[in-house]
Amino acid sequence: MERCRLKSNHLSGAIPPDIGKMQELQSLLDLSSNNLVGIIPASIGSLSKLEDLNLSHNALVGTVPSQLARMSSLVELDLSSNRLDGRLGDEFSRWPQDAFSGNAALCGSHLRGCGSGSGSGRRGRSTMHSASIALVSAAVILTIVLLVIVLVLMAVRRRGRHSGEVNCTVFSSTQGNTNRQLIIKGSARREFRWDAIMEATANLSDQFAVGSGGSGTVYRAELPTGETVAVKRFVHMDSDMLLQDKSFAREVKILGRVRHRHLVKLLGFVSQGDHGGSMLIYEYMEKGSLYDWLHGEGKKRVLSWEARLKVAAGLVQGVEYLHHDCVPRVVHRDIKSSNVLLDGDMEAHLGDFGLAKAIAENRNGGKECSESASLFAGSYGYMAPECAYSLKATEKSDVYSTGIVLMELVTGLLPTDKTFGGDVDLVRWVQSRVDAPSPARDQVFDPALKPLVPREESSMAEVLEVALRCTRPAPGERPTARQISDLLLHVTLDYYRAGEQKR
Repeated sequence: MERCRLKSNHLSGAIPPDIGKMQELQSLLDLSSNNLVGIIPASIGSLSKLEDLNLSHNALVGTVPSQLARMSSLVELDLSSNRLDGRLGDEFSRWPQDAFSGNAALCGSHLRGCGSGSGSGRRGRSTMHSASIALVSAAVILTIVLLVIVLVLMAVRRRGRHSGEVNCTVFSSTQGNTNRQLIIKGSARREFRWDAIMEATANLSDQFAVGSGGSGTVYRAELPTGETVAVKRFVHMDSDMLLQDKSFAREVKILGRVRHRHLVKLLGFVSQGDHGGSMLIYEYMEKGSLYDWLHGEGKKRVLSWEARLKVAAGLVQGVEYLHHDCVPRVVHRDIKSSNVLLDGDMEAHLGDFGLAKAIAENRNGGKECSESASLFAGSYGYMAPECAYSLKATEKSDVYSTGIVLMELVTGLLPTDKTFGGDVDLVRWVQSRVDAPSPARDQVFDPALKPLVPREESSMAEVLEVALRCTRPAPGERPTARQISDLLLHVTLDYYRAGEQKR
């Protein structure tokens, strides 16, 4: 429910003030080219994660709420072609004039100066009077509009945002022997200095290490600006070698062009000399990885089921974006709990794209990898069975791996846990118990979460059903990432409805 696109749907009446309660709106709210009247609700400013707001080509009146300018997440704003009036404060100058064009009585900020404009004031008052009449007559319609928005959120999310989200661009490095930087087209250029990162990590001391992988070690670095970033160093490789390294190139090319709140954001690249090594700079995930929370040594904190359900939904939405909204589509090929990173709000972000592949549509309507996909990739316990004989990863391979992570969230067990023994893996173990009577059935629920309330047990069982569909042996029988996202949406809604009914 992170995108709501209701453009050109002949909607009428006012925008419901309760729209500010729809906190799941995160990427886009597009109500443009309708017949909406009345004022812009100040409650929209409470959508703290909204990135793109488009209310253009309507008949909205009144002043522009200052709350919109205080939305730190808001990147794109379009209020053009309405009947807005009043003075815009300087805080709105971060958006271009085109964002407010077509509003004859609107002035201030970087627009034209505001005069006495008595005629404009009369027009504004007249318009407000007409709008008030329209609001009264459209009272019933408002309720219907709100209901429509809620019902179509799931459907409109499928349309995606191909424009502005994906910029398929190559990367290049500046010349020079020190402090080389990667310029990622389509995103803000960030300046990082080698010496500042080395100072922040005590020359990449182990005490600042937060993770490691096949391509390098990840460190936490608090920069002089106060910003904390994650740094992955590729050791003993100069810049020219890095640009030819496939793992490095994949990660940069893919993360440099994708944009989604459930994918880790690549901020930049810096290298030192010809033999000093090179580093990728990412946004820092302060809560660590899902693996740390579920399986970390000496862990004292328990991840609640509500938090796990939130992580599951976030992970699947990130995979859905890669498979359905990216152009070309992307197969991650290494989805596992250690690659699911958590920010300060416990939101999931899928990371480590060193094995990812871009998939393009061929002329016959089929799919082909932009690079050879016949390489053995993935992690033991998470790889789909077909990868063992075909050596080719597809979207359905990612779906299988996602299903394993969903099982981890419910059971609290690694896919290679010694509990299973013999030839039994996590999938077979869950299958053998999910339909069994208690106490065998109760073994599939993480003991750390017990005792469970009824709505938790019901929700966990539903997630396991989704996970079992994801891990079917035949790839063609597995759901798509989009279908998984829809299924988890229903599970989440059922969970919170049960909580409301209890209260």
